[in-house]
Amino acid sequence: MKIHLMNCRSRNTMLLLATLMTGLTSHTEASTKLAQPLLRCEVTYAGSTHTIETTITSNPYLAPLHDIGGRFYFKAVMAGNGSKLDYIKLYAYLQGSDVDIPIHQASYKNPIHVSKAMKAITPINYLYAGEVERELQYQCFLGWNQK
Repeated sequence: MKIHLMNCRSRNTMLLLATLMTGLTSHTEASTKLAQPLLRCEVTYAGSTHTIETTITSNPYLAPLHDIGGRFYFKAVMAGNGSKLDYIKLYAYLQGSDVDIPIHQASYKNPIHVSKAMKAITPINYLYAGEVERELQYQCFLGWNQK
């Protein structure tokens, strides 16, 4: 009988330890998710502002193109691994009927300082393209994701 109770205690102890470890793991994962740089770009066209948020990706080719007012595309890439940031690249394209035309590309390479609070990493950029020189404006901010 004592052996049976010992086994129960051992099982309960093991279950408790497993539960605690799972809690620690999920807490650690949550902390890791919080400790990532966040790039926030405010992109304006025709009086409408789009907020584009980007986190680190290990495959920059999978970063999405964002439609801006049916006239432009904007793409923001933060390449790296985990919380290690290798570079930031920003792209703007004029939407064409047959082909989209690249009109702007900006690169930011290491060292890139990531502040606790969101701070401007770019000036306000004014881009003009198309037959009637439509204007696209953008500015990007970089900081640690606090969500």
